[in-house]
Amino acid sequence: MTPRHVRALRGTAAAWIATVVAATAHTLGGGGAPSPAFVTAVGILAAPLAVAFVGRRLSAWRIGATVLASQALFHVAFAVTADADPAALHGHHVTRLGGDLSALVVPDAPMLAAHVFAAIATVAGLYGGERMLRALGRGIRSLFSRLRPVAPRPSQPRSAPRHAGRALLAARIVLSDVSRRGPPVFV
Repeated sequence: MTPRHVRALRGTAAAWIATVVAATAHTLGGGGAPSPAFVTAVGILAAPLAVAFVGRRLSAWRIGATVLASQALFHVAFAVTADADPAALHGHHVTRLGGDLSALVVPDAPMLAAHVFAAIATVAGLYGGERMLRALGRGIRSLFSRLRPVAPRPSQPRSAPRHAGRALLAARIVLSDVSRRGPPVFV
């Protein structure tokens, strides 16, 4: 894989995992459960932003920024679109700043705590998980580098013991895989 592929994979994985964990934290923090289509849409929207944030090398603060951006995008998008579904937005969930400024939403304490805990767990999981996968890959690579090709042994014809005599020779002829059966010679 090229570094560009690794960066795209790291960013996309971070965006999707952060979005799914944010949806779970959002629900556990007292908010309504988002639909799978909504989580998918936010994951798709967060992926390019996450790829831009993660950088070329593994870094905990870059993964943290990616996770926070993905979670903030999820929470704001869910809070903004929750007015379309009255069951999704509970009265204790958010405090609105201003009358028409529905995009500026501040979560209440349980919701904020759930998102912060989810962000910390996601960053730890992504950072530790990638380090673990890299270590596993290095270990497998080192095992394969230690393997040496084994040259085939030269085949040695088996010789019959001398004392077996004619009986063994006759048995070898009868039990051989060469078939003498076929059409008659005159055909």
